[in-house]
Amino acid sequence: MAPDFIIIGAMKCGTTSLYRYLGAHPDIGLSREKETDFFLARQNYAQGLDWYRAQFASGARINGEASPNYTKHTEFPGVPERIFDTAPGVKLIYIVRDPVDRFLSQYHHHAIAGEANPDPGHVLNTRAGRNYLECSRYFKQLSRYLDFFPRDQIFVASFDELREHPHNLVRQVFEFLEVDSAVTVDGLDRAHNQRSSLQGLPQWYFRARRSPFLKAIKGRLPQPLYEAILNRLRRAPQGELPRIDEGLRAELKVLLKDDAMRFRDFTGMPFANWSL
Repeated sequence: MAPDFIIIGAMKCGTTSLYRYLGAHPDIGLSREKETDFFLARQNYAQGLDWYRAQFASGARINGEASPNYTKHTEFPGVPERIFDTAPGVKLIYIVRDPVDRFLSQYHHHAIAGEANPDPGHVLNTRAGRNYLECSRYFKQLSRYLDFFPRDQIFVASFDELREHPHNLVRQVFEFLEVDSAVTVDGLDRAHNQRSSLQGLPQWYFRARRSPFLKAIKGRLPQPLYEAILNRLRRAPQGELPRIDEGLRAELKVLLKDDAMRFRDFTGMPFANWSL
């Protein structure tokens, strides 16, 4: 019964790269589309379990997906209990980065996509800004899962470790998933879904890729072919992103400090490169 594991987030923390790296293991199968968003009540949950199972190809020893929307409780409540009702034994992977950097990366992501984005000086006074903030409160987000899942079913990964020592982190995740950790995975030096690769894409692409039609096509294209298509589209000039002043960074550190401390205490991980 799919899935055996889910990368539940966090957004802009390397979920796409980790998803691709895990999919290179011969025993691991991935969902046709990275983000099925099945467990979101107002997205695909009404499609039913047969639809969800059909997102995974048969033949792999274990299957998994990655949907960062699963750790956006304010926007999408009820996800942990739906996952538990469907797959109580599923293993969960939560990858995180400096909470301030994650907030700003999400802010810039929406700016690149041409979505309505508040001015940096007022972002924290808007609904969008408050949602960005909640996504960076990792302990609060993970606490929702701890109401249903035991700690040993949850693997917390560091974005810094993925970037600096990808082979080590991927090996640890393989061990967590109980597949052969000695398998050599190529391409770990290549990051996916980075800001630099997204900036050159036309804004209509970001609107179009949310359509069910394009998702269906993308899920059936070989990844090299899909990336070749993106390279052909990546001709638009890279616009200048909104500038972030130190005042916003300082305010974010204050707002996120308590949750970051609780997350460190819970995981026992130092996150030494974080700014708070």
